[in-house]
Parts: sequence; C-alpha cells; structure tokens
Amino acid sequence: MPECDYCEASFADEAAYLEHLASDHEGQLGRIDRRRVDDYRGTGDGGGEDSLGLAVYGFGAVLGVLVLALVGYVIMMGVSDDGESRVHDHGQLTVEVDGETFDFEQQAYYYQELGGTFHFHPGDGNVWHMHPERVTLEAAMEDVTMPITDSSITIEGETYDDEDPETSVDIAVDGQAVDLDYELQDGDHIQIVVETPDGDGIDAISDDGETDGDDEETDAGDSGDENANSDSEPDDD
Repeated sequence: MPECDYCEASFADEAAYLEHLASDHEGQLGRIDRRRVDDYRGTGDGGGEDSLGLAVYGFGAVLGVLVLALVGYVIMMGVSDDGESRVHDHGQLTVEVDGETFDFEQQAYYYQELGGTFHFHPGDGNVWHMHPERVTLEAAMEDVTMPITDSSITIEGETYDDEDPETSVDIAVDGQAVDLDYELQDGDHIQIVVETPDGDGIDAISDDGETDGDDEETDAGDSGDENANSDSEPDDD
C-alpha cells in the first residue's frame, strides 16, 4: 500500500497515489516524482486526447503540404515558358455574306490542318478555340486564313472591301465595333457581315477560291468552241 512521502497518507494502489501527488502536491514534487506523475498522465485518461491532438495536427500538416503542391502545379500549368499566362478560351465566329453564313465545320479550318493559336475542332461548328495564348482579332482571322483590315475581309481568295461601290463590310465583337488589335476574350462572338451588289452570297465562292466569274469565263470558252465547230461544218447549200 503506497504511502505519501509528503503527507504520510496511504493509498490502495499506485494510480490513486499518483493522482494524489498530482492534485495535492504538484508544487512540492521532486524531479523523480514529477516525472512519475507526468508519465502517468501521458498513459492515463489524458493520453488519448494528447494522441488525438497529435494525429489531427499531423493530418493538417500533410493536407497543407498537398494543397500547396496543388496550387503550385496549377500556377505552373497556367504560365508558359516565357512567363505569359496560358489561356484556353472559346467563342463564336460568324462570317456572313449576303445573308449566308460561312460554315467552319470543314477540315480546312481544323487545328489539325491549320495549327495556330486560333482555330476550330471537329464537331464544334463555328465555335472557335484559342490556346495556349491570347491573340488579337487581326491575328485570329489570319490564323484561319481569312485576313481582315479595318474595311475588308478575304474569304478563300475573294476580297470584299467596304470601299468598293455598293459593298459593305461590318466587323464587330458582341455587336460592338473594335480595333484590329483588340485581344479576344472567352465568350466573344466575332461577327463579320458582308453585303455585295450582286447578292450572290457564299455560293459565289467555290472550294478552291474561284468565283462565279471564272465559271463565266469557262462558259464563254465552251461557247466559243461550239461556234468554231459550227463554222467548220459544210453548208447545206
């Protein structure tokens, strides 16, 4: 039966004795007794709470490291080698000639064909893609082989100029006139509307960039051949 060296009280077991030392003689304890009490507290009822606290602290530290690593990864992925922020934006491009809308759902305008920062992907219709960097309106149209100026656009070799008689070329983004050096933003709708005096529309442009004028020349040539054949035939007279 343990006896207290500080007050001569007796206790049924060691645990009760240590509880007594901790509660009644904490300020009187020598080095050895203080260590015994500390060891008891570390393995008694309070030990579980201390262990839980350490576990929570450890989990928080690990989670913090993971979050920092993720943030660092996102930052690194969002910055190019030259320090510029990377982008991957989308929007709409509408090119309309005499009421007819040009269809960019063609192999010639896909990224696989053109490359470039501004392009189209199969199955997206007239939805443009811009990555990994931001470009101006002028550079974007150059990428899709439809160069523009302040007053003109060239579509598959055919140039429409607002300065030509009875021809109008309106270039806007989201319904607002912009400069050619305007940097495109996610969601922008580029709108280019062309009106011509003939009103032939996009059908006047063939796949290889030739226009109806070329067809007329061909027809004229065919007609000339027919006339030549006719002249070579003998008269009935």
